[in-house]
Amino acid sequence: MLTAITREGFKVAFEDAPCPALLLDCNLTVLACNSAYEHAVHKDRAAMLGRQIFDIFPGSDDQQSEIMRDSYQRVMDSGKPHHISQIQYSIAAKGVHEERYWTVSNTPVFDGDSVLRGILHCAADVTELVRNDHQDSGSLDVALIAGQQATTQRWTRNIQNILQSEIQRLQQLFKQAPGFICVLQGPNHVLELANDAYYQLAGHRTIIGQPLAKVMPEVIEQGFLAKLDRVYTTGTPFVGRAMPIKLQREAGGEFEQHFIDLIYQPILDATHAVTGIFVQGNDVTEAYELGQEIAYQAAHDSLTGLINRREFTERTQHIAGPGPHALLYMDIDHFKIINDRRGHAAGNSLLIQVANLLTTACADDDLLARFGGDEFVLVRPNCGPDDALELANRLCAAIENIDFMWQDRRYGITLSVGVAFAGEPDGLSFESALAQADAACFLAKEKGRNRVQVSLPSDEEVRQQQQDMDSVTRLKDAMREDRVLLYAQRIVPFHAGRDKPEVFCEVLARIQDLDGTVVLPGAFIPAAERFGLIEEFDRHIVRKTFAHIQAQSLLAGEPPCYFINLSGITLSAPGFLAFVEASLETYPLVTSSRICFEVTETAALSNVKRTADAMQRLIAMGFQFALDDFGRGMASFTYLRHLPVHYVKIDGEFVKAILDQPASAIIVEAVIKVAQTMNMRTIAESVESEALIPLLKSLHIDYAQGFALHKPAPI
Repeated sequence: MLTAITREGFKVAFEDAPCPALLLDCNLTVLACNSAYEHAVHKDRAAMLGRQIFDIFPGSDDQQSEIMRDSYQRVMDSGKPHHISQIQYSIAAKGVHEERYWTVSNTPVFDGDSVLRGILHCAADVTELVRNDHQDSGSLDVALIAGQQATTQRWTRNIQNILQSEIQRLQQLFKQAPGFICVLQGPNHVLELANDAYYQLAGHRTIIGQPLAKVMPEVIEQGFLAKLDRVYTTGTPFVGRAMPIKLQREAGGEFEQHFIDLIYQPILDATHAVTGIFVQGNDVTEAYELGQEIAYQAAHDSLTGLINRREFTERTQHIAGPGPHALLYMDIDHFKIINDRRGHAAGNSLLIQVANLLTTACADDDLLARFGGDEFVLVRPNCGPDDALELANRLCAAIENIDFMWQDRRYGITLSVGVAFAGEPDGLSFESALAQADAACFLAKEKGRNRVQVSLPSDEEVRQQQQDMDSVTRLKDAMREDRVLLYAQRIVPFHAGRDKPEVFCEVLARIQDLDGTVVLPGAFIPAAERFGLIEEFDRHIVRKTFAHIQAQSLLAGEPPCYFINLSGITLSAPGFLAFVEASLETYPLVTSSRICFEVTETAALSNVKRTADAMQRLIAMGFQFALDDFGRGMASFTYLRHLPVHYVKIDGEFVKAILDQPASAIIVEAVIKVAQTMNMRTIAESVESEALIPLLKSLHIDYAQGFALHKPAPI
């Protein structure tokens, strides 16, 4: 009450009033004191607040105190103001009791429910008027006292009106508060006050004046009454978040599930004894259910309803038992064909059928997840190799029996499965076992699909597969973190008579591991080709080379002609031409004639027409081409005339063998003559012995490249 009635407008009016005033509760304890009263009685308000009025002003005799007590009692009994025209009352000022004369008005203070809450005590010190009148006429000037009394009464009425208005406003705020509020009194938790939100939660039952257990018996079994008893007994507040509660909001109706934030705050009297409990909270059902839905969506695949990879990782941490725990990594064979040719609707329909079938085949403690795309993972706890193999084969057979129809066409569906084991006896973590199962699944697809590949510690194939997959991850990280290094190896001209021969360099890629180790391309290029990363890697090298040429051109001198390796996949990709054009715009100082793209013979011959078309488009832009590893493929001479190349790089195996194998020398010489006839220049690869140099010159090779001539160095 004190906090409410002393704020805002009432506080200002009360504090600034010229008439001395106190606000007392029904026990005559001082709740508030204004500045005028402090000045009148020569006491600091801090010494008066919270104390009983007669402890502060005991008076000089019982008669004075009795007059005041009688006035207070009349106000509380009648609910009407009472006035004392004149009272002689002792005031202790500076340690000395001084007899003073007062006129007093005591006015009742009610709350919005017309319950008496206290007394507004207004006094006026008329000592000087009384003394002056005694000197002048021997009697009190009644008119002056009456005027003072009338002024006090008018001010009291103004204060009472402000107070009443403030109480009504606070009651409206209490009723309309968005959170539910109620006040429970006594050990039986009798409902004394409740706002509109509490009535809505309770279902508009008749609750005021009734014990909570009587009007809302359903809360007893749910433990809420026990929590109230504990707060009442111990005086310790209780706070609950999103607590489930079932309420019967209509008589005889169904119980409704709600979730509430809740605070039980003990109400203490002057002796700090608990007299009741203040309850406040909010119905957070909608927010809780929305949060649960968001959490579910974050943990589950939206298409199939299976848990996703993140949730799978979380749940595997709680799988009990020493193991072995079987992990089955499953991939739908040729899913991309159906998805690309028949559209995503067909692909989604197939994924749902597969997910439903796998779910049906699961035991109660199995863990089944969709990892994205057409990949599913199943964990069967405490399952040995024989049982895991039987389960995997059974799943393959079940998937093969799916009769998938789409737009009146039937499609055969098969499954490739990789199996690995976490826990005992090998002590693998789920993360490591999952990587092994993934690698085994890839091997199953490479071996023809529709089969099971089990990964065991002795399985060299799976270990190599996993190493390749790790290499791909390492390469991705290196590109993202700019740890790809460019080296260059000189391509040395062998013909004499030119004053300033052109400088050629082949760009060679390395990656730098986190520990600073430089990794050679043989450790990651095959894996990049195998796992479809080679196109992204080729583009990365092109960008990085162009950036180097741009920076070098800004310094001084003309850069060498750089030979950059491209895979056949990259060269014939639909967006590669646009990528090159955009790169030239980004690096305007790069001259296309200073770039020669190398493509391997085997890659070029895999689709001669497509490769030739891609070459012609880039040649039209000014680029040159070299055919790498020439002689390694089949029917090389037949197809060479279809490829618009400028340089033919003779495979290093033939070059190295000319020292001791005459047939190799004949092959190299034949390549040189064919190339010269077609106006192509030749480059000998892998010149690692100085003894080769005079032999190659005698064969009229144009250029040579190898450790005997120049070792690769960082650009």
